Amino acid sequence: MKPSFEKISIGDERSLLVKRFTCSYFDALYHFHPEYELTYIVRGHGQRFVGDNVENFREGDLILLGPNLAHFWRSDASYYKAPEPPGSEAIVIHFSEKLVESALSLIPEFSVINSLWRKAPQGLSFASDDPTFSLVNELLLSLSTATTPADQILGLLRLLTELATFPNMRTLASDGYVPRLNEAETERMRRILDYTLQHFREPIGLPEIAREAHLSEAAFCRYFRQRTQKPYLSYLNELRVGHARQLLIASSMSVGQVALDSGFQNLSHFHRLFRRFTGYSPLRYRQIYQMGGKASPSAS
Repeated sequence: MKPSFEKISIGDERSLLVKRFTCSYFDALYHFHPEYELTYIVRGHGQRFVGDNVENFREGDLILLGPNLAHFWRSDASYYKAPEPPGSEAIVIHFSEKLVESALSLIPEFSVINSLWRKAPQGLSFASDDPTFSLVNELLLSLSTATTPADQILGLLRLLTELATFPNMRTLASDGYVPRLNEAETERMRRILDYTLQHFREPIGLPEIAREAHLSEAAFCRYFRQRTQKPYLSYLNELRVGHARQLLIASSMSVGQVALDSGFQNLSHFHRLFRRFTGYSPLRYRQIYQMGGKASPSAS
């Protein structure tokens, strides 16, 4: 899928732009821009695409993106079908390369932040379930309410310093990720992802999705693995389990109903995959949340 270029209107007199916005659901185009970006999900869940990395996101998701790294966030299908979606909210911070290259890199006291710039080209994820994330959360919320450009710069420096030494971060896009920017790629991957997100509750066979991509089955399998670093069936199962997690938390549906609504026709297969991706049985996963605890499911 070819990302589109997005022009970020920071302005020549500014080095960063901080936005806190609410919407019914996240549905931005797959895009890139020359600015660095920090995105923090305050409310909402769905799927996140960063380079060739595809994962679920939820409240507390914090991602740092380097310049020109293609990305987008897409809300879960339930947001589009609900007559009144529960709403989504995010804090997005864009800051320019000149702030990094012409300012921060020249100040010895901020050398600790340099580790972020080395990893940002692949995208960085910071685990919100880490005990030290509470300070990061506080800094993010404070930055979103800062009223002057100077306060925003100071807030960003404090936040970046904290993130540079954060104990639980990981890169997203693979080491060998190279964006493919021709129009045919754009349309083909768009068809694959749109069809999957619309029909994952139904049986989807390789012949069916390969036809959607206008490829043979063998060619489709190679194509999808090369661009996402995973087989299509793994991606489909991750999407279904991610949807099931949300239903177990937010609904009173039985485990059998959750399995069917998530596209699983076989209950034992659902139990096996759910445990593989989360480390819990579906029932135990629900019980943990009902007791006020927090399970630690796989990010995939």
